[in-house]
Amino acid sequence: MLRAYQYRLYPSKNQQRSLWKLLKLGCWLYNTALAERREAWEKDGKSISYHDQAAKLKELRNTTELGRLNFSACQQVLRRLDKAFQAFFRRLEAGEKPGYPRFKKPHRFRTLEFVYNDGLRIKKDRLYIQNVGLVKVLWHRSLPEGRIKQAWVTKKADGWYVTFAVDVPEDTLRRLLPPLNTAVGIDVGIENLLTLSDGKVIENPRWYQKTERKLAEKQRILSKKRKGSKRWKRMCKQIAKLYLKLARQRQDFYWKLAWDLCRRFGFIIVEDLNMDGLTQGNLSKQVLDASWGLFLNRTLSDVAWRAGRMVVKVNPNGTSQVCSRCGFLMPKSLSVRVHRCPYCGLTVHRDVNAALNILHLGLEQALGGSNAPVPERS
Repeated sequence: MLRAYQYRLYPSKNQQRSLWKLLKLGCWLYNTALAERREAWEKDGKSISYHDQAAKLKELRNTTELGRLNFSACQQVLRRLDKAFQAFFRRLEAGEKPGYPRFKKPHRFRTLEFVYNDGLRIKKDRLYIQNVGLVKVLWHRSLPEGRIKQAWVTKKADGWYVTFAVDVPEDTLRRLLPPLNTAVGIDVGIENLLTLSDGKVIENPRWYQKTERKLAEKQRILSKKRKGSKRWKRMCKQIAKLYLKLARQRQDFYWKLAWDLCRRFGFIIVEDLNMDGLTQGNLSKQVLDASWGLFLNRTLSDVAWRAGRMVVKVNPNGTSQVCSRCGFLMPKSLSVRVHRCPYCGLTVHRDVNAALNILHLGLEQALGGSNAPVPERS
């Protein structure tokens, strides 16, 4: 099973200049190959494939500075462009907004891909990169036993990083927890990030909202700088660092939350949300800030697999409108935050009621309506 492991690099000033040179060469190759494809189609109506362009790579490296960049890394740049065209044609056939591949600006081309042991390898606890040298690596954790297949060298806002794609046995990755006969339903929201069927509420950290004023201030300062100047670049770097910090805060919070849920419950039921639709509404900024898709679709499922837990997704339609005790349908607007059932008298927060309905739906879906363990209502 392929897994990615990322480490911080500490290149010297000369090594940083060499890395930037390699990135610019990769960007030039990408744009040149894209221009060739566009020109061939516009003039002759001819499509150029990856193999057509890869066949010219040897001659191109002999006649330009591209020879400084490893041959397999050049091939990966061409494959990257080919994948962009494949995605373009796939969206075109599906009737979606196609999004024709665009030329890359040098400051937006930040990653080079290498085949391990071909221009890049680990040597004496350092990372050897062809035409760069031995770069210092912060090994904050050891690489697992397995075959390293590929590596990506990336420039982020706060420095350089290398990511290894390692083929690791499944037994090495999994950390199975003791079996638990407990289940929980989870309702996501904006007022409260998560509401569990046992009544526990996870408050919304609102990462972006807390940083929005600082970002707006820096954006105002940036607008007054001359584009391309040293101060303009410095302010761009500060803004990029803030966005990078936001992303890392979300990832850290959700990883810890997912492990906490897996330690407490053996069966986790969540909503199967249409994130594309939710991000188009009036609350799109709050939805994107909460990043439910990151938690439900990626982090929780990965942690549950590692821990040996079961995650089930259910259709959330109507879960906040139906009484979780008697099933009475009681429509209410989003502003009504308390569920009061006129039929059975149940009074509970609407998110807790929705979480209980999600729990019941998940148990019926996964266990066929058998008598499954249901957490007691607090």
